[in-house]
Amino acid sequence: METFYDIMRWLAGPIIGAVIGLFTNYIAVKMMFRPYEEVRLFGWRVPFTPGIIPRRKAALAGALGRMVSESLVQEQDLKNALLSEEITGTVVEGILSLPPLDPGGRTLMGEQYDVQRERLLTSLTDRIVAGLCSLDLAALIAKEGKNLLAGTGNRNPLLAMFLNDSTIAALAPTVAARLQAYLAGDGREKLYEILDKELTGIEQRPVGEMLGDPAEMRPLLTGLYKKLVSDHADAIARQFHIAEVVEQKVNAMDAAELETLVLTAMKKELNAVIRLGAVIGFLLGLLNTLINNFPT
Repeated sequence: METFYDIMRWLAGPIIGAVIGLFTNYIAVKMMFRPYEEVRLFGWRVPFTPGIIPRRKAALAGALGRMVSESLVQEQDLKNALLSEEITGTVVEGILSLPPLDPGGRTLMGEQYDVQRERLLTSLTDRIVAGLCSLDLAALIAKEGKNLLAGTGNRNPLLAMFLNDSTIAALAPTVAARLQAYLAGDGREKLYEILDKELTGIEQRPVGEMLGDPAEMRPLLTGLYKKLVSDHADAIARQFHIAEVVEQKVNAMDAAELETLVLTAMKKELNAVIRLGAVIGFLLGLLNTLINNFPT
C-alpha cells in the first residue's frame, strides 16, 4: 500500500498538470472561434465573447487581403501567368474552337444577339447604298457605255447607228437617277436580303473555320494575344482587385464557415498546440513534485 501511495504521490502532480494543460489549451483554441456571437448578461457583454476571430473578422479580412495582394499574388505574377504557354494556348485554342455564331451567339447574348444582328445588317446595307449613291453614276455609265459600244459597234453596225457616244451621254444622267432611286427603294431591300442570306451562311460555320486554316491562324492569334497582354498587363492585373476580393470573401463568411476554413488548413497544428499543453502541464507537474519531495 505504501508503495502504491508513493507512486501516486509522484505521478499525481504530472498527471493533473497534463490534464490541466490539455484542457487549458483546448479551451484556448476553441475560444479563438467560440462563441460565434456576443453574449450579454444583465446588459453587460460577457468578456471574451464573441471569440477572437469572429470579433476581429473585419481586421483579419483586411490584413489577409493586403497580404495576398502585396506578398503572395503580385501584378507581375498575374502578368507572367497570363503570358504562360498554358494560358496562351488555352485562349488560342478556345478561339479556334468557338461554335458557330448561330446558335452560339444566341446562347451567349440571348435577345441581344438578334438586336445586334439586325443593327449590323442595317448598317452594312446603309453604308453600301450610301457608297454607291456617292459615286458619279452618270459619268461612270457614260464611260462604261462607250467602252461597251466600242467593242460591239464593229460587229453590229445597225446598233452603232442608233447608240452612239452622244446618245449614251444623253441617257446616262437619266439612267443614273433611276439607279439611285432604285438603290434607295427596292434595291436597298434586295441588298438587305442578299446580306442577310450571306450572314446566315457565315453564322452556320465555326469561328475557327471562318478565320481560315487553324495551322496558319494559330501563330497569328498567339502573337496578337501576347502583344495585347504585354501592352495592357498592368491594367488587366489591377482590374482583379485581389485585396478587395479577398476581403469581401472573408467578410461574407459567417463565423462557422471561417472556423471550418481555418481548421481545415491548420487542424494538425492546432491539435499539436493542444498536445503541447499536456506536455508542458506534465513537465510542470513533475517539476513541482520534484521540488516538493526534494530532501531538505
